[in-house]
Amino acid sequence: MTFKNISCILNANQQLDAPAHQSASQELTLARNKRHLEPKLKKEEIELVAMELLKTKGYDNTSMAEIARSAGVAANTIYWYFENKDDVLIAVLNRVVSQAIAEMATLSEQTFRTRVLTLINQIESSGSLMTDVHSRVNHSTKVQAWHEQFHTMVEQLSVSELVNAEVRLDEAHLDAKLLIYVIEGLLAHPHKLQEREQIIDQTLKRILTK
Repeated sequence: MTFKNISCILNANQQLDAPAHQSASQELTLARNKRHLEPKLKKEEIELVAMELLKTKGYDNTSMAEIARSAGVAANTIYWYFENKDDVLIAVLNRVVSQAIAEMATLSEQTFRTRVLTLINQIESSGSLMTDVHSRVNHSTKVQAWHEQFHTMVEQLSVSELVNAEVRLDEAHLDAKLLIYVIEGLLAHPHKLQEREQIIDQTLKRILTK
């Protein structure tokens, strides 16, 4: 459970435990807050359920009806929260990437190599999600936009790391693109851990010792 979820639940409990002598205006405010809070929590619950289903079964083998049923909502109710399955996929992807970035942030004292391998491990743990992204890119403008944003984010992070390693800025942009292609290749075609590390080591060696 994320800190965000915990915060929401704590706030909800505080509202439910409010003293009985509150004024009518206070009660009205609490009621409004509760109505606002419940949809937010339900949306997060649906996302977590969808994450597990998409990880284990994949995009094509998971239906909106199954996600709704597993989340305990009516089949039509899920469309109050998500327009279609691509919206669900994007919400899940955002969670996966946020978790990966948070994990990388805890490794600020580690080497660039360690952080790259951590990013790959974190995203790979999401099952076939990245493969699903590639299969949906040509069919969904929303997924295509997300994929481009993901590329931009990883490229910016990589450029920053490479510049810190004294790679020239113009070369860092090209090298970052190369690194992204290697990362996506490893995600699309899983390798044994030792092979993955060797590929990353060789890529970084070529980039950093030119």
